[in-house]
Amino acid sequence: MNASVRKIIVPFLFLTLVLGASTAALAQCNGFTKKKCIPLLAPFIHNGQLNSTSLMPGENAELLMSFYSGQEYRLLIAGQEVLGNIQFKVMDSDHKVLYDNKEHDNLKYWDFSVKATQQLIVEVIVPEQKVYNNLVQSGCVAVLVGFKK
Repeated sequence: MNASVRKIIVPFLFLTLVLGASTAALAQCNGFTKKKCIPLLAPFIHNGQLNSTSLMPGENAELLMSFYSGQEYRLLIAGQEVLGNIQFKVMDSDHKVLYDNKEHDNLKYWDFSVKATQQLIVEVIVPEQKVYNNLVQSGCVAVLVGFKK
C-alpha cells in the first residue's frame, strides 16, 4: 500500500471505528433504558422521550426539561450499577435547587407537580470512583419522565 493511500485509509478507519463505538454505546444505553428503567416509572406513564447517555465516574450532565401545570410527574434517574449512587438535582431557571436526591437517601425518583408551566434543569452527577489498573468504566444513565392521567 503506498503512502498516499495509507494517509486516506488510516483516518477513515479511525473515524469509522470511533463512530461505530459511539453508535454501539448509544444502542446499549437505549436498550438499558427501555428494558430496565421505563418499568421503574410505574404507576406513572412514560412520556415517550428517551434521554440516556454514557457517562464516566466523576462526570455530570445537565438537561433542560419542560413541565406543565396541573400535571403530576415522576422524574426518574437510573444508571447502571457500575456507576454507583447517582446524584441528581432539579433546579429552576435561576439555578435554585428545588430537589436534591442526596438529601433524600439517594432516591432514584422524585414525584412532584408544578404550579405553573416551566422549564427545569436536571443535573445528573456520577460519583468519583477508585481507579484500578488505569481502568475506568463508563455506564449508561437514563433521565425519564412519567405522568399520571
